[in-house]
Amino acid sequence: MRIGKRKFASRKRNIAGLCAFVLAGVIGVGAYAFTASNTIKARYAGAGTATVSGYKNAADVSYSFNEAGTKMTAVNFVLEGSEIPSDVKVALTEGTPKTSEWVDCVTSGGKITELTATTFEVSCKFEVEDKAGDNLAVAAVSEGTVVIE
Repeated sequence: MRIGKRKFASRKRNIAGLCAFVLAGVIGVGAYAFTASNTIKARYAGAGTATVSGYKNAADVSYSFNEAGTKMTAVNFVLEGSEIPSDVKVALTEGTPKTSEWVDCVTSGGKITELTATTFEVSCKFEVEDKAGDNLAVAAVSEGTVVIE
């Protein structure tokens, strides 16, 4: 009688072990199926150095006014640098410009024109009260867009 009990107990252990193995396999496949649906877009990160040289001060600055002469409506100036600017923003204010006072020259109807290999004429359109515009601030980049924060 003892021999029969051992065989039965041995079968029970084998069946329990087999069930545990099957259960682990099912859980593993389920976990894989869940993670296989998660996709992450490739990204790049890194660090480096580069020389940053600015455009020289705006020269040949001229302003346009509305018919009544009460508002400045445009500014033209020349920048000097090694590359044509891809984006230029200006602010014409009484003091330090706020973020909301900057105007994108190209999207406002102005333009950037290459005069020589190192000089570029910029025209910007905006509307500023004449008495409020005594400080012209210019931000220019040769690649990308100017971000004012």
